[in-house]
Amino acid sequence: MRIKYLPIAESNFDDIGDYYFKVGGNQLARRMIKQIRSDIKALLNYTAPPYELVPGIHRLVVAKGAYLAFHRINEANSIIEVLHVRRSEREPATEKDLK
Repeated sequence: MRIKYLPIAESNFDDIGDYYFKVGGNQLARRMIKQIRSDIKALLNYTAPPYELVPGIHRLVVAKGAYLAFHRINEANSIIEVLHVRRSEREPATEKDLK
């Protein structure tokens, strides 16, 4: 298995980095992105629980609960596709958010 970040997830990382850069500078922004990516990398060793609102999608809690990483498992290609990364206190993600 390998991890692939889809374009929306990469865009989420840009937004997260921009936010933390504004509130704490470059070092904080890099540290947060590194933490989130490191937590997502753990998916290579286990499967996160299914996301109850969208069939076929899993949800991983990352960065000590601050973010959620939504992903699907593509068994045929041995890829974990990260679809979306968002703050955990936001409204629940819908199927529209995860396309």
